Amino acid sequence: MKISRLLLGSVMLFVVGTVLQLLWPLAQPASYHHFADERSLGSLHNASDVLSNVVILIAGLLCLDWVRRHASDQPPQFPGMVVAGFGLVLTAFGSAYYHVAPTDATLVWDRLPMTIVFAGILAMLWTSKNGQRVGWPPLLIMAVVSPATVGYWLAFNSLWPYAILQFGGLAFIIVMTLTRRVDRVLAWMLVIVFYGVAKIFESLDWQVWELTHHVIAGHALKHVSSGLAGAALILVANAAPKPVSGIVPRRARGTSHSGMQR
Repeated sequence: MKISRLLLGSVMLFVVGTVLQLLWPLAQPASYHHFADERSLGSLHNASDVLSNVVILIAGLLCLDWVRRHASDQPPQFPGMVVAGFGLVLTAFGSAYYHVAPTDATLVWDRLPMTIVFAGILAMLWTSKNGQRVGWPPLLIMAVVSPATVGYWLAFNSLWPYAILQFGGLAFIIVMTLTRRVDRVLAWMLVIVFYGVAKIFESLDWQVWELTHHVIAGHALKHVSSGLAGAALILVANAAPKPVSGIVPRRARGTSHSGMQR
């Protein structure tokens, strides 16, 4: 992954976001913080939306357990999984914190770690497509630029860069998966489906609440489906690396065709 292209793409993210903001402003609506299920559990407000983040936490811990188990050999997907795993854990706590008292100020701590997850997933997508690990310097740039989209929202009241990062990244994953240009197509499809279902539940928060006769609302199910999408990253990470021209896979380096040690 060339750092020059990554920096250019990062700049274009904010340039395009700024142009779109001038043409079609995209601010954070105040109604966003009004969720269907406001039931409390003791002193815990909005308990369902808070506690459902446990699924995201479990997904993050499973990803980090994968990282722990592969710390010695560090396969190609290792750097992306490190970032995505930590991002998922932080998202679970950030989202829980936000849902206790939903405001723009607390929403920041929900969205910041989510952008870190996006950075890790995009790094994993690049590895899945090219069969090469993403270096730590490019990954650090992605882990800084992605949260900067939240800073842009706070500074200019524009969600465009954040929306481009989230939905543009999802669209790119869909295209790469449907054209079978990535390893483990089925695993990527699971990530796409679970995350897509999560966005549907998010948009149908009140409808699900009414449909289930106030048993559960769409936003809590969004957290569950998002956690399943995060857990599906483990299937992506377990993919065998694509052979790269001129590079012999690590496991194949130890022996020759005759079985003799080199």
